[in-house]
Amino acid sequence: MDWAILWEYREAILMGFTVTLWVSAAGIVGSTIVGVTVGCLGTLPSPFVLRLVGVYTEGLRNVPVLVKLFFLYFVIGLPAITAIILALILHQSAPIADVTRAGIRSIARGQLDASMSLGHSRWQAFRYVILPQAVRIVIPPMTEQYVSVIKSSSVAALISVNDLTFETREINAETFRGFEAATAATLLYILIAMVVIFLMSRLQRRFER
Repeated sequence: MDWAILWEYREAILMGFTVTLWVSAAGIVGSTIVGVTVGCLGTLPSPFVLRLVGVYTEGLRNVPVLVKLFFLYFVIGLPAITAIILALILHQSAPIADVTRAGIRSIARGQLDASMSLGHSRWQAFRYVILPQAVRIVIPPMTEQYVSVIKSSSVAALISVNDLTFETREINAETFRGFEAATAATLLYILIAMVVIFLMSRLQRRFER
Protein backbone atom coordinates (compact mmCIF):
# COMPACT_ATOMS: atom_id res chain seq x y z
CA MET A 1 0.00 0.00 0.00
CA ASP A 2 1.17 3.49 -0.88
CA TRP A 3 -0.61 6.08 1.25
CA ALA A 4 1.55 8.85 -0.21
CA ILE A 5 -0.67 8.67 -3.28
CA LEU A 6 -3.36 10.45 -1.28
CA TRP A 7 -1.12 13.48 -0.81
CA GLU A 8 -0.24 13.47 -4.48
CA TYR A 9 -3.93 13.54 -5.42
CA ARG A 10 -5.01 15.75 -2.52
CA GLU A 11 -6.47 18.43 -4.81
CA ALA A 12 -8.66 15.90 -6.59
CA ILE A 13 -9.81 14.43 -3.27
CA LEU A 14 -10.53 17.90 -1.89
CA MET A 15 -12.49 18.75 -5.02
CA GLY A 16 -14.53 15.57 -4.70
CA PHE A 17 -15.12 16.24 -1.02
CA THR A 18 -16.33 19.78 -1.76
CA VAL A 19 -18.72 18.59 -4.46
CA THR A 20 -20.08 15.85 -2.19
CA LEU A 21 -20.63 18.41 0.57
CA TRP A 22 -22.44 20.76 -1.79
CA VAL A 23 -24.64 18.04 -3.32
CA SER A 24 -25.46 16.54 0.09
CA ALA A 25 -26.28 19.91 1.65
CA ALA A 26 -28.52 20.88 -1.26
CA GLY A 27 -30.23 17.49 -1.16
CA ILE A 28 -30.81 17.71 2.60
CA VAL A 29 -32.20 21.25 2.50
CA GLY A 30 -34.36 20.61 -0.56
CA SER A 31 -35.75 17.27 0.61
CA THR A 32 -36.52 18.78 4.03
CA ILE A 33 -38.47 21.68 2.55
CA VAL A 34 -40.44 19.47 0.17
CA GLY A 35 -40.85 16.58 2.59
CA VAL A 36 -42.01 18.67 5.55
CA THR A 37 -44.45 20.56 3.32
CA VAL A 38 -45.92 17.35 1.91
CA GLY A 39 -46.00 15.79 5.39
CA CYS A 40 -47.92 18.73 6.82
CA LEU A 41 -50.38 18.57 3.94
CA GLY A 42 -50.87 14.91 4.78
CA THR A 43 -52.39 15.89 8.14
CA LEU A 44 -55.15 18.00 6.61
CA PRO A 45 -58.73 16.67 6.84
CA SER A 46 -59.14 16.50 3.06
CA PRO A 47 -59.51 13.12 1.31
CA PHE A 48 -58.36 14.63 -1.99
CA VAL A 49 -55.18 16.08 -0.48
CA LEU A 50 -54.50 12.83 1.37
CA ARG A 51 -54.75 10.89 -1.89
CA LEU A 52 -52.34 13.26 -3.61
CA VAL A 53 -49.88 12.95 -0.74
CA GLY A 54 -50.21 9.16 -0.85
CA VAL A 55 -49.52 9.06 -4.59
CA TYR A 56 -46.48 11.31 -4.12
CA THR A 57 -44.92 9.38 -1.26
CA GLU A 58 -45.67 5.87 -2.51
CA GLY A 59 -44.74 6.67 -6.09
CA LEU A 60 -41.37 8.23 -5.30
CA ARG A 61 -40.44 5.90 -2.45
CA ASN A 62 -40.73 2.83 -4.66
CA VAL A 63 -38.50 4.15 -7.45
CA PRO A 64 -34.72 3.77 -6.89
CA VAL A 65 -32.70 6.97 -6.77
CA LEU A 66 -30.62 5.76 -9.71
CA VAL A 67 -33.71 5.47 -11.90
CA LYS A 68 -34.74 9.00 -10.93
CA LEU A 69 -31.23 10.26 -11.71
CA PHE A 70 -31.06 8.62 -15.14
CA PHE A 71 -34.55 9.86 -16.02
CA LEU A 72 -33.69 13.45 -15.09
CA TYR A 73 -30.30 13.37 -16.80
CA PHE A 74 -30.79 11.23 -19.91
CA VAL A 75 -34.52 11.65 -20.61
CA ILE A 76 -35.28 15.21 -19.49
CA GLY A 77 -31.74 16.40 -20.18
CA LEU A 78 -31.03 18.38 -17.03
CA PRO A 79 -27.43 19.41 -16.28
CA ALA A 80 -25.62 16.76 -14.26
CA ILE A 81 -25.39 18.72 -11.00
CA THR A 82 -29.05 19.76 -11.24
CA ALA A 83 -30.11 16.20 -11.99
CA ILE A 84 -28.37 14.69 -8.96
CA ILE A 85 -29.67 17.34 -6.55
CA LEU A 86 -33.23 17.02 -7.84
CA ALA A 87 -33.00 13.23 -7.77
CA LEU A 88 -31.93 13.34 -4.12
CA ILE A 89 -34.73 15.75 -3.26
CA LEU A 90 -37.38 13.61 -4.95
CA HIS A 91 -36.00 10.41 -3.49
CA GLN A 92 -35.65 11.52 0.13
CA SER A 93 -38.59 13.90 0.41
CA ALA A 94 -41.03 10.97 0.34
CA PRO A 95 -39.76 9.26 3.54
CA ILE A 96 -39.28 12.66 5.17
CA ALA A 97 -42.94 13.42 4.42
CA ASP A 98 -43.95 10.15 6.10
CA VAL A 99 -41.78 10.93 9.13
CA THR A 100 -43.23 14.44 9.40
CA ARG A 101 -46.81 13.26 9.08
CA ALA A 102 -46.29 10.52 11.68
CA GLY A 103 -44.67 12.99 14.09
CA ILE A 104 -47.54 15.46 13.84
CA ARG A 105 -50.17 12.76 14.19
CA SER A 106 -48.47 11.42 17.31
CA ILE A 107 -49.43 14.63 19.15
CA ALA A 108 -52.77 14.24 20.92
CA ARG A 109 -55.63 15.89 19.06
CA GLY A 110 -56.80 17.40 22.34
CA GLN A 111 -53.81 19.76 22.38
CA LEU A 112 -54.91 21.38 19.15
CA ASP A 113 -58.50 21.70 20.39
CA ALA A 114 -57.37 23.12 23.73
CA SER A 115 -55.14 25.70 22.04
CA MET A 116 -57.96 26.83 19.76
CA SER A 117 -60.35 27.05 22.70
CA LEU A 118 -57.93 29.50 24.33
CA GLY A 119 -58.26 31.84 21.37
CA HIS A 120 -55.45 30.69 19.09
CA SER A 121 -56.10 30.26 15.40
CA ARG A 122 -55.49 26.83 13.87
CA TRP A 123 -52.22 28.10 12.39
CA GLN A 124 -51.06 29.56 15.72
CA ALA A 125 -51.92 26.34 17.55
CA PHE A 126 -50.06 24.31 14.95
CA ARG A 127 -47.00 26.58 14.96
CA TYR A 128 -46.59 27.14 18.69
CA VAL A 129 -48.02 23.96 20.22
CA ILE A 130 -48.03 21.06 17.78
CA LEU A 131 -44.99 21.71 15.60
CA PRO A 132 -42.38 22.18 18.40
CA GLN A 133 -43.41 18.85 19.93
CA ALA A 134 -43.43 17.12 16.57
CA VAL A 135 -39.94 18.40 15.74
CA ARG A 136 -38.55 16.80 18.89
CA ILE A 137 -40.13 13.48 17.89
CA VAL A 138 -39.01 13.48 14.26
CA ILE A 139 -35.37 14.51 14.75
CA PRO A 140 -33.99 10.94 15.23
CA PRO A 141 -35.69 9.45 12.13
CA MET A 142 -34.95 12.64 10.20
CA THR A 143 -31.26 12.22 11.02
CA GLU A 144 -31.37 8.78 9.41
CA GLN A 145 -32.89 10.28 6.28
CA TYR A 146 -30.16 12.92 6.10
CA VAL A 147 -27.46 10.26 6.33
CA SER A 148 -29.23 8.44 3.49
CA VAL A 149 -28.93 11.58 1.38
CA ILE A 150 -25.18 11.61 1.96
CA LYS A 151 -24.84 7.94 1.00
CA SER A 152 -27.11 8.28 -2.03
CA SER A 153 -25.12 11.25 -3.32
CA SER A 154 -22.43 8.79 -4.49
CA VAL A 155 -24.56 7.87 -7.53
CA ALA A 156 -23.57 11.27 -8.94
CA ALA A 157 -20.36 9.63 -10.17
CA LEU A 158 -22.42 7.63 -12.69
CA ILE A 159 -23.20 10.80 -14.64
CA SER A 160 -19.63 12.14 -14.29
CA VAL A 161 -20.19 14.57 -11.45
CA ASN A 162 -16.75 14.82 -9.89
CA ASP A 163 -17.72 13.93 -6.33
CA LEU A 164 -15.73 11.75 -3.92
CA THR A 165 -16.77 8.51 -5.60
CA PHE A 166 -15.91 9.84 -9.05
CA GLU A 167 -12.48 11.04 -7.93
CA THR A 168 -11.84 7.68 -6.24
CA ARG A 169 -12.51 5.90 -9.51
CA GLU A 170 -10.25 8.31 -11.39
CA ILE A 171 -7.38 7.80 -8.95
CA ASN A 172 -7.78 4.05 -9.22
CA ALA A 173 -7.80 4.23 -13.03
CA GLU A 174 -4.60 6.30 -13.09
CA THR A 175 -2.59 4.67 -10.30
CA PHE A 176 -4.26 1.31 -9.51
CA ARG A 177 -4.32 2.47 -5.88
CA GLY A 178 -8.04 2.05 -5.47
CA PHE A 179 -7.82 0.74 -1.91
CA GLU A 180 -6.05 3.82 -0.62
CA ALA A 181 -8.39 6.17 -2.49
CA ALA A 182 -11.49 4.26 -1.38
CA THR A 183 -10.30 4.30 2.23
CA ALA A 184 -9.88 8.07 2.14
CA ALA A 185 -13.29 8.53 0.51
CA THR A 186 -14.95 6.24 3.06
CA LEU A 187 -13.48 8.17 5.97
CA LEU A 188 -14.64 11.46 4.46
CA TYR A 189 -18.17 10.13 3.93
CA ILE A 190 -18.19 8.99 7.56
CA LEU A 191 -16.94 12.43 8.62
CA ILE A 192 -19.81 14.17 6.84
CA ALA A 193 -22.34 11.76 8.33
CA MET A 194 -20.94 12.18 11.83
CA VAL A 195 -21.10 15.98 11.57
CA VAL A 196 -24.77 15.73 10.55
CA ILE A 197 -25.52 13.32 13.41
CA PHE A 198 -23.75 15.62 15.88
CA LEU A 199 -25.66 18.71 14.72
CA MET A 200 -28.99 16.89 14.83
CA SER A 201 -28.30 15.58 18.32
CA ARG A 202 -27.51 19.11 19.46
CA LEU A 203 -30.76 20.29 17.89
CA GLN A 204 -32.71 17.57 19.67
CA ARG A 205 -31.23 18.47 23.05
CA ARG A 206 -32.16 22.10 22.44
CA PHE A 207 -35.80 21.20 21.75
CA GLU A 208 -35.90 18.91 24.76
CA ARG A 209 -34.94 21.84 26.97
